[in-house]
Amino acid sequence: MTVLEAEIAAYTAANPKSKKLHERAAAFMPGGDTRNSIFWNPFPVYVTHADGVQLTDADGNVRTDFVNNMTTLIMGHRHPDVVKALHDQVDHGVSYPAPSPPVIRWAEILCERVPSVEKVRFVNSGTEATLNAIRAARAFTGKTLIAKCEGAYHGNHDAIQISVTPPLKDAGEAEHPDPVVMFPGINPAAADDIVIMPYNNPEAAERVVRSHAKDLAAVIVEPINGQCGMVPAKPEFLQLLRDLTSELEIPLIFDEVISFRAAAGGAQEWYGITPDLTCFGKVIGGGMPVGAFGGKDEIMSMWDPNYGTEQVQHAGTFNGNPMTAAAGVATLDLLTPEVYEELERKGDRLRQMIRDLISELEVPMGVTGATSLFALQFTTENVTDYRSFATNDKEMNQTVFTGLLNEGFLMSSRCAGNVSAVHTDDDLDAFVDALRRVLVRTGYA
Repeated sequence: MTVLEAEIAAYTAANPKSKKLHERAAAFMPGGDTRNSIFWNPFPVYVTHADGVQLTDADGNVRTDFVNNMTTLIMGHRHPDVVKALHDQVDHGVSYPAPSPPVIRWAEILCERVPSVEKVRFVNSGTEATLNAIRAARAFTGKTLIAKCEGAYHGNHDAIQISVTPPLKDAGEAEHPDPVVMFPGINPAAADDIVIMPYNNPEAAERVVRSHAKDLAAVIVEPINGQCGMVPAKPEFLQLLRDLTSELEIPLIFDEVISFRAAAGGAQEWYGITPDLTCFGKVIGGGMPVGAFGGKDEIMSMWDPNYGTEQVQHAGTFNGNPMTAAAGVATLDLLTPEVYEELERKGDRLRQMIRDLISELEVPMGVTGATSLFALQFTTENVTDYRSFATNDKEMNQTVFTGLLNEGFLMSSRCAGNVSAVHTDDDLDAFVDALRRVLVRTGYA
């Protein structure tokens, strides 16, 4: 029996109720769920309760959560202030066919904290945020082509589900990648409306952008690439994109759906680099379904119903939902500069402890991340982009992921994670101790 098989056997034995629930779910939902990102083999656990940093599943197993619903729950599960805000709003109603006051305060906070955002609109997911930001750029410029980075996930819509995790045999040369449609059902023509840049390669990115400048409606980039393992952009890469797009008068979009947890003003504050449009999600909704996009008034004004015949249409029954606004305002109010400083301290400490462990045990792996974000990389390559990320040992990834589940810790199935404001140093120490035990079981000591 391989180490992976042994970890899966132990996991299966410890989670019989989750196994039965998954079998039941699979009878009614493809794959047993409605969200591929939280599926893993042989079956996922079914959570019945969450509080602070802990998750309890149907079998009564308690795990320390380092996923926080894919980076969303920056204040942990069921923070009292967020719970109170939701209860108070329930007493007044859960959704209305008209605007509500909490949404105004929500918008004010974002515009106050993010100087590049003069106006903002709310949606219900990060996917909708990037969809509308791209639409805004196309409407504003009258152009169609979009430039994005290879290995970047910007949501689940046709315009951007290109070259997210492309097979290298189809992806072309590293310095000028080919656009690759990611799965059946996406309009093949979507690949004609996008050009692909390598992440963290300023010279190659400049060549791509300049060669298509006359047709580019926007350049979109994640300041911290989540898909490849919370890989931070090199400052010179982001600065090149900012300088170049300013010179060529091409809107620059920052996808801060994940990276907005980097600082009060997001990664753009952390880097000191300002885009034209920003996409938000996750932490700004306090755990409720959320997305937002905002930027310069001259671009955002096209959404104004008073704009005339050139206005861009934008509807959505739950856009600016008062429940989400209430949770979002409560969460953002909790996120003081001191909280961000502490989050970064804990993230730095955790990554360093992991590096020290890897060095001590001489494991062929690494760790990436920035601020409160981190990921385990099962390769000796220095992971800075998609091509280096693609060298990860997938079996080792699954072994460690499953092993950590057995040890009482949850990461994403790609072994990415994040620290919340309510994780303690003891939680970080316990995680590293658990990782040590898993790595020892795989043969490193």
